[in-house]
Amino acid sequence: MIRSAAARAGLAISLGAMGIAVVLWVVGVDEPFTPEIALYPLAYLAFAAVGALIVGRQPANRIGRLCMLTGILGSVVAAADSYARLAAPVPGQPWAMWLTSWGFPTTFAPILAVLLLFPNGRLASRRWTVVAWLVATGVMLVTIGAALTPEFADFSGTPNPMGQEWIVGTIVESGGVGWLLILGGAISAAAGLVLRLRRSSGVERQQLKLVTFAAALNGISWLVLALDLPGTAGEVATYAVFATVAAVPLAIGVAMLRYRLYEVDLVIRRTLVYGALSVVLLAVYVALILGLQAILAPVTANNGLAVALSTLTVAALFGPARRRVQAAVDRRFYRSRYDAQRTLAHFAADLRNEVDLAALTAELQRVAVEALQPVSASVWLRERAP
Repeated sequence: MIRSAAARAGLAISLGAMGIAVVLWVVGVDEPFTPEIALYPLAYLAFAAVGALIVGRQPANRIGRLCMLTGILGSVVAAADSYARLAAPVPGQPWAMWLTSWGFPTTFAPILAVLLLFPNGRLASRRWTVVAWLVATGVMLVTIGAALTPEFADFSGTPNPMGQEWIVGTIVESGGVGWLLILGGAISAAAGLVLRLRRSSGVERQQLKLVTFAAALNGISWLVLALDLPGTAGEVATYAVFATVAAVPLAIGVAMLRYRLYEVDLVIRRTLVYGALSVVLLAVYVALILGLQAILAPVTANNGLAVALSTLTVAALFGPARRRVQAAVDRRFYRSRYDAQRTLAHFAADLRNEVDLAALTAELQRVAVEALQPVSASVWLRERAP
């Protein structure tokens, strides 16, 4: 429940603006409502909802305020964009284009500020003030360039009512320098999360672990999108970018509200295992289909046999591959768990061959200390009744 009036108002503004954006797009825009367009509202509404929940419980929390600001800005820009793209001419359409052109880059500022300030609302040190200024400068350059360009590139060269001829040909018009500063700020913010994670402990470590993981997924999605993959792969990469953008505020919400925070390790572990397993099995599947088609081509022109054999092979490999991938993930990212499992496996093997009770007791105590690392350990044996 959101108890703060400011939080309820911010969430209402975001929901109302995004609702207007969706209705205008469906009713009056001559472009299909694709999954990519549907994921855009999801990402910014996630920021608004998470921000409202945090502010509702902690009104002075900077992270919550920045998340809510991101959701409001993204929703207002979405409404302006839908209005600007209406097929029928409407009053004020050039001004909606103007707001859209410079409004979208401004949403990057609070997002990167969240990453720089998470989880306690303060920069890691004074040195990070430089990164904050770089991000602010980059957003300002991109915003000024988009606001004053003589024609809107995203709206078929429509004249800008605020356009200035003097900006043509300058580095501000292209926005290249500004986007480079924003990119550098994003990379620095991600590096800052990793550094904080390495130095943290307890609850803060769990918070940083979850948000760093979500930010890493989004960063990987952007890298894949930058490859400009053809066809369906490119569409999937675009969807993944928006989906993982929404994952960042959700991770922030879980971290700040501490809802099942200590289940983070399980979520990350399963994501890594099944993500790597999917990549491996997909590569094997494609390689088998191509190889079997080449082998079976002289025998049969039907590719169904190659597909069937490949599918059966991948299904048979699922179990063994999952165990190997899981062991590799545990060995690399969850070393303590891997060492504990290996210690227990060795103890089980020794248990079958050991008959001396004193030696067995000492070995049991050693294994418990090595696997669980308690402050102290002892073994109590109940005497057998006469």
